[in-house]
Amino acid sequence: MVKIYEKSSWGIVYRKSKENKIDILLLEWLNAKQQIELVTPKWHMESWETASQTALRETSEETWLSQKDFEIIKFITKLNYTFTAWYLEDNPLVDKDVYLFLIKYKWDSEPKPQKEERFVWYKWVPIEEIKDLEVKFDLPSIISKNKVYFI
Repeated sequence: MVKIYEKSSWGIVYRKSKENKIDILLLEWLNAKQQIELVTPKWHMESWETASQTALRETSEETWLSQKDFEIIKFITKLNYTFTAWYLEDNPLVDKDVYLFLIKYKWDSEPKPQKEERFVWYKWVPIEEIKDLEVKFDLPSIISKNKVYFI
């Protein structure tokens, strides 16, 4: 069996509202089964990039928000998982590392998700409502454990 190793970076993007409440940015993404999933910005790390550079670049690319309006607050963790890429030739086994960052958005422009990357729309979700949503990598638990860093 063919095995591939990949690295990605992922950003939990948040902003503070005028009422000083915290909202989390979620993207609506159309998966291979044509179902909408709620996701956070994440993608492949280029060979010349650090994990934090990838997180900022990909967040900017997937949302059309300027990198200069983002601030990495904290590196949260590195996740690892393995899956079969049934959508690729030879159905390789993909061993993937994902670096997770907390990213503050410091402006008030609204995202314009990349339609060509199957992003359908976005939503700013109040942090208290995250626990009621199904988001990959158990986002509610990760946010709960890092709430103190949402400054």
